[in-house]
Amino acid sequence: MNQLLISTIQQPVRSEIAEYSVIYAMLIISLIPIWAISRTKNTPERIAYSASFSAKLAFIVIVAGIFRGDWMIGCIGAFILIIGDAGMLILSLLEMRI
Repeated sequence: MNQLLISTIQQPVRSEIAEYSVIYAMLIISLIPIWAISRTKNTPERIAYSASFSAKLAFIVIVAGIFRGDWMIGCIGAFILIIGDAGMLILSLLEMRI
């Protein structure tokens, strides 16, 4: 009986639980820019908040790719991060001219 108890205590925490916890924490944190977008009326601020949201989602894709061991998903997350920031920069420059 004691041997069974000791063996169950010494089992390591499954890495999947930790990985899912990190992903869910990142998803909850990514809701902060959405809350900020809903509270502001200024368009340049909304663009900045949406850029923050897109960056957070790109990081979630990168982390998910790392946890799965699939580097192609991580590369797609990096691509989303680079292209998304460039698109937001162009959008903000157009907004400043108008």
